[in-house]
Amino acid sequence: MTAPPPPAPPLRRAPTWLAMLALLLAAAVFAQWVRESGRDEAAVASASPRSRALIVAGSGDRLLHIRVRDSVDGAALDANLSVHPLDPGAQVRALALDPRVRGARDAALAAGEYELRIGAAGHQSLSARVRIDAAQPLPLTVWLPPAVSSDALDRLALKTAACARCAAFAGRVFDAASGRPLAGASVRSSQGGRARSDADGRFELSAQLPAARAAADALPATLDLIVEADGYQGREFAGLPLLNDARALIVDLEPGRGLARSDRRHVQQRASLDPDRQRPMPAADAAQAQADARAAAAVASFDPAQPETVAKAKALAAQSASVPVPASIRVGTQCSGRSCSSVSVYAFEDYVGRGLDEEWIPSWNPQSLAAGAVAYRSYAAYYVAHPVNSRYDICASTSCQAFDNDSVAATVAAAAATRGVLLTRDGASAAFSEYSSENNAWDDPSDGLSCVNTDLSCGNGRNGSPRNGWPCLSDEVGRGRGCFGHGRGMSQWGTQRWAANQGRDWRWIANHYFNGNDAPGGQRNAYLANDGAGPGPGAVVFEDFESGVGRFDSAPTYSGSTVGVSAASLAQRDCATRRNGACSLRVLLKDDPNVASAWAVRLLSGGGTPANNVELIRAGGKVGFWIYTGGSGLRASLSIDDSDGTERGTERTIPANQWTYLEWTLDDAAQWNAWAGASNGQIDAASVRLDAIWLLREQTSFDVNLYLDDVQIVH
Repeated sequence: MTAPPPPAPPLRRAPTWLAMLALLLAAAVFAQWVRESGRDEAAVASASPRSRALIVAGSGDRLLHIRVRDSVDGAALDANLSVHPLDPGAQVRALALDPRVRGARDAALAAGEYELRIGAAGHQSLSARVRIDAAQPLPLTVWLPPAVSSDALDRLALKTAACARCAAFAGRVFDAASGRPLAGASVRSSQGGRARSDADGRFELSAQLPAARAAADALPATLDLIVEADGYQGREFAGLPLLNDARALIVDLEPGRGLARSDRRHVQQRASLDPDRQRPMPAADAAQAQADARAAAAVASFDPAQPETVAKAKALAAQSASVPVPASIRVGTQCSGRSCSSVSVYAFEDYVGRGLDEEWIPSWNPQSLAAGAVAYRSYAAYYVAHPVNSRYDICASTSCQAFDNDSVAATVAAAAATRGVLLTRDGASAAFSEYSSENNAWDDPSDGLSCVNTDLSCGNGRNGSPRNGWPCLSDEVGRGRGCFGHGRGMSQWGTQRWAANQGRDWRWIANHYFNGNDAPGGQRNAYLANDGAGPGPGAVVFEDFESGVGRFDSAPTYSGSTVGVSAASLAQRDCATRRNGACSLRVLLKDDPNVASAWAVRLLSGGGTPANNVELIRAGGKVGFWIYTGGSGLRASLSIDDSDGTERGTERTIPANQWTYLEWTLDDAAQWNAWAGASNGQIDAASVRLDAIWLLREQTSFDVNLYLDDVQIVH
């Protein structure tokens, strides 16, 4: 056989390595220029996309993609963003605007640790740490909360509350790639409701709850919501709980066709349908969660036989400890178990308010939700101090703590009512605050629910898992309920039964499950920290409203600074609702139909004359009061006559349907703003006088009833 002829020689071309070398040299020159110019962001942003690509071509640097959005409505923000190296090896090669996406940056970073600092006009600023290593960084979205709280969700919730069987869904629709709002998107529900997004991508759609009211311990009915737009893959939110409340969603649509379905049934509903686990969790993640619990127990277990730990527990019980609360949290999103493909950074309290509805059922009693907020917040704070990995602190799946960025008015309010309150075992750090659905230590063989408690020795009507460090706790509200949990920490269904059926408040519930109501042992030894439960030692009540209105004898509209409410508003002694004693001060606010502005009511003390008021001592001094309101959306403050004018205290949100104690510290400048005269935003004089209590709310046509009790000072 004749051998085939040799192949023809290839055409000669210039060596490819020369082209690669040219690209690398160009990249090096560009990077050096960036460094020498002080890494000016505007200069880098003016570079062409091709030049930006050269920054990382062929190098060991990594490209971090960062987007900045409004946490309330999802709008892309033109933010100020800076990246600061935290170790010697870290180096910012370039920071460039991404022209394709509003509010986006690309950062070329060498290996090392960095701090991101992000701010935008009209929004709170955040910072977050980022570690760059050999792996490609996960895309990161920073969600900035507005500087002034929005009450849009509260107003929508009030509208649904006026209709006992109504539910409301609202939100905005965006192009996921560019961040621009999508007008004309179709929104429809499985009940037949329909809406279209407006020019800003906003929509609102109502739905109906079942005619028969569900029992307090029943899971809510559900509905499916579908959002579609021409040229985009639609999204189906399947199994959204139907609540007599308002839910706000941020909907991002990807270009394409078809329909992407996400299971939005509540985690407790999904868990009840899972034949294998109390909470759907991969085996490896379940093992890791147990390891986390063992690690926490190793350093924080409590032996009641040891005098020093008994003394620590008594000290924590006697006075609320002060424990730092994280400012932000890195949340792994788009997760399978603990493995996530993107990261979101939230203001920490924003995370609590937006995530609580994924673990607690928003239709539950407000006291149950508030107790849940404490556990949810503490669990998250623990993971900020002990991150899941270097990329994010906590995952958004049930393998950590369920989270989604939509929000429900009731759970946002519960988080606000307990803002900053944590559980602690050492008085200095957040406790590992475990919880599960049903912690009764009895497994009902006929309920079909999965019990993962490995120690049921406590028996029916009791909670606990002694083998795992949690001693038995009498919990009669769970008697006859099959174990549907791990026995450690708080029983979620138990919080609802204690609140709805037994009238217990959130503090009692949290203390019940985490320290046995001051009978600590084992891991059941965590106490509330940062809790403004009431005045500290030495408080003096100067108005208790037991015999009259005292110094608060002026009508709400007496002050010329009051706006928005009519002269029919009143303040009078009331003995039907009170926090302490027999009576309180009832304040009825009625809208002025001729004024469209928000309400600002200056409820004067002593007619606004300093000589008529009690002296307040700045050094170590505090002033506060109890307040109760039946509706959401109310805020409160107070004003102080200082030597240089009148200072206004920072505004505090008032949760609905519970007594809340509000307090301001006189010598803490962070709690004061300049208001009238030559005021400077801090208390300067050694002694001052209370001017007024302020009541603030967005304009509404509804009457608002609220109650004040025990106005008091601490020196």
